Amino acid sequence: MTEVPEHLLLRSKTRRAFLSGAGPETAASTPAVVAAETAPVAASATAAAPAPVKPAKAVPKLPWVEAAERRNKIPVWAVSALAFLPVWAVMFMLTNDPQTPTTQGPITTGATVYSSKCGGCHGSTGGGGSGPALSGGAVLATFPNALDQVRWVMLGSQGTQDSGATTYGATEVPIKGGMPEWLSSLKPDELLGVVRHERETLSGEEYDPKVWEEVAAALKEDPDPEIKAKAAEFATVIEGWAALPPGA
Repeated sequence: MTEVPEHLLLRSKTRRAFLSGAGPETAASTPAVVAAETAPVAASATAAAPAPVKPAKAVPKLPWVEAAERRNKIPVWAVSALAFLPVWAVMFMLTNDPQTPTTQGPITTGATVYSSKCGGCHGSTGGGGSGPALSGGAVLATFPNALDQVRWVMLGSQGTQDSGATTYGATEVPIKGGMPEWLSSLKPDELLGVVRHERETLSGEEYDPKVWEEVAAALKEDPDPEIKAKAAEFATVIEGWAALPPGA
């Protein structure tokens, strides 16, 4: 009997197993079948490989962002110091004494008014010019009574003439029409202040509160209606002088 080669038997066995749908162990025993079955799997694996991801393009930073990143940061010690600022502010407000407002007295007010309103005619120091002298006791000689000077400054030349007078003061100086009226343009404290400046600073009179109390009372009974209408305002100014230090 002729012997069939073993490789032919193996091939025949493999073929029968393939046609009969044998298990994987039979198919795996044939190298050709294994190669045929694994080829599609390798191809699928190769096809499913993801494409390489390109790195995202860097977005340029805005100029102010770069400037902020380059800016020097606050030191740590400064941050701790800033934390105490609210405490320091509260302590400052509680311990700082409020500034007491200074009150400008009649002499200071009068000197300011005299410099801007009267010095051009009567001289910067009261020595006289186009108007009569007021310094060195001259104003006290003309107006020994403070009320008369106050009314003269209030009414001026025209107002005094309108009241029927042709002279002014104790020396009966003829009215020539050069004195302006200041009742309507100066405040009560300014008008009274300039009278005191002329009498006390320029002519050396000593302040007497009783004299000025009499002035305030007389103004309330003045025959001129404009003076009488403002008399209360002038009286308030005179009363306020009592609270001021001497020479204010």
